Amino acid sequence: MGISRKDLEIQVARLHMRAAPKTGTERLRYDRQFARMLAMLQPRIRHLIRAYGLADLADDAQQACAIGVYRALESYDPTQARFSTHVTWQLRGELQTLRHRMRLDQRRSARTAGIRTVSLDAVIGDGGEAAAAQFEDEMALPAVERCASDMLTLRLVDGLMDRIGSPAGERRIIHDTLFDEADQDRFTARQREQRRQIVRRTWRNCAKVLAAGPPMAA
Repeated sequence: MGISRKDLEIQVARLHMRAAPKTGTERLRYDRQFARMLAMLQPRIRHLIRAYGLADLADDAQQACAIGVYRALESYDPTQARFSTHVTWQLRGELQTLRHRMRLDQRRSARTAGIRTVSLDAVIGDGGEAAAAQFEDEMALPAVERCASDMLTLRLVDGLMDRIGSPAGERRIIHDTLFDEADQDRFTARQREQRRQIVRRTWRNCAKVLAAGPPMAA
């Protein structure tokens, strides 16, 4: 029997009631409730993992989704949206980030540059042992540097968006913009303008945060 949205909202309410557990027993009860919520969300999580082409990285993707669910619980405001909608956007953001890390060659910019992942199976000999091989690629160093630069940028931007409280849907738009992932042709003119406004507002708020300096230690 499928899990209804009402069941999910009830489970969210239970977790909010047990928020910030102080004792070991409270933590155990919270962890059990959280595990129950993850089980309820599994059909959606498996669907999104397949949709993002991460089925071969299911363990990593499941861990990313667990983090996404936890973050969704922390940032959820029931006056703004249903939890089912809020958590879906958060899951998409986590899987998008994982795909950026693990699927460099599937990004549009990488395809344009001809970057591709080479399997080590290609150098395995008939005897099942790896043959001695040396790869020379003049583009390897620039590609690695671009990848490192992308990761630093992603961490910086995600940190800034954490500080300004960007919702998961807007985070995905920013990621798409940073890494040229979105197919603009699939959006209407109004949607494209809405996305541009979100990007401008986010950059403006991030600039204010940077100008204010690092967060004060608690």
